[in-house]
Amino acid sequence: MIRSPTRERTSSTWRDSITVMVLAGLISAGPVSAQTLDISGYFENTLQIDYTAQTKEQLLNAAKLRLDFSSSVSNGLEFTGNINFIVNVGAIERDIRPYLPDAAALALESAGAATTYSLSGSRTFLDNAYLTWLAGPVRLRLGKQQLSWGPAYSYNPTDLFHRKNLLDPTYEKEGVTAIRTDYRWGVGGQLSVIAVPNEDFASSGYAARFATHIESIGYDIAVTAHRVQDSTAIDPTTLRSTMQRRSALGVELSGELLGLGAWLEGNYNWMQHDSDFTRFVLGIDYTLTDGTYLLAEALYSGRSQLDRPYALGDWLANLYFGEPIGTGWIMAGIRRDISELTLASVYLFATPDGSLLVNPRVDTSVAQNADLVLFGAFTLGREDGAFPSGLYSLLCRASVYF
Repeated sequence: MIRSPTRERTSSTWRDSITVMVLAGLISAGPVSAQTLDISGYFENTLQIDYTAQTKEQLLNAAKLRLDFSSSVSNGLEFTGNINFIVNVGAIERDIRPYLPDAAALALESAGAATTYSLSGSRTFLDNAYLTWLAGPVRLRLGKQQLSWGPAYSYNPTDLFHRKNLLDPTYEKEGVTAIRTDYRWGVGGQLSVIAVPNEDFASSGYAARFATHIESIGYDIAVTAHRVQDSTAIDPTTLRSTMQRRSALGVELSGELLGLGAWLEGNYNWMQHDSDFTRFVLGIDYTLTDGTYLLAEALYSGRSQLDRPYALGDWLANLYFGEPIGTGWIMAGIRRDISELTLASVYLFATPDGSLLVNPRVDTSVAQNADLVLFGAFTLGREDGAFPSGLYSLLCRASVYF
């Protein structure tokens, strides 16, 4: 996902305060001995090669060091956190026009809008840092943490706090500074309440999730609700991201249907300024007797323009925020062990407008505590489709854990 250079970023006193509270809680517990502080992490190097007919090849190399910390501060109180150090070398400034249909690229130029985006040369940040307090079935968590919801693989409509990379959906996502309380009971019973502080109560984010397991039908069911500040829409006049309140009511359902694993995830969204919309994912999976794993998902999105030519704002929202183009897609995937230490997979995304994205991947263990991942994508079909033809990308990621 490309981060927008035009997206407004406001500092939050509330969020800074929570981070200070987490660190203060750890310090006030007194010195932590080496026996109770666990330190781990990994070093990762990713080489990315992108190719289009207009730009030819572009190389980007990212070196990343992640340090993970965890400590049992006192009875029922735990600290967990990690720091990421990332250095990007190569083509850190990119032209976005090769990733747009010709008509959208011309419209972008005519509007006098920025046609490039830049990645930072280096970045050091707290990825996650939170205190967890446990008391029986109650868990309270303060700090920067993961808030992901939903059973779907390629896209999660009920997750309004994180965004997946379509080519690498299981890769780690940066945490969100929040206050979260969970209450658990029985088998699969859980009530979660979340607050994501901003500069005042009106602009803060709120979410709740009620989940349970219905034993009589063998399904896990959850109802979700959100009230958040949304910045994923592009103003068609200024071509800048717009801030608006977004409310959503969603449902999650997962279990077995006719011998297949099955799931449904979706929500209805009420927007302060834009049109309201529905978005949902249906999925099934099955494992053959030889271990081959089969997966299929269908996404419906009612937010963007439903047919070609798609609006320039929809294209920019897709590039900057990962918002789907058009009505969605159908995805089919297959995954299989090709050796004891190597896993191969391929995922195909097809859209109603006739475009296709192919996403092959190989994961292998090259040594103890060392992995190598090779994956990429190429697009076929219509030049003005949701996946414009002629785009090629290849990534090689080597990781060593300690």
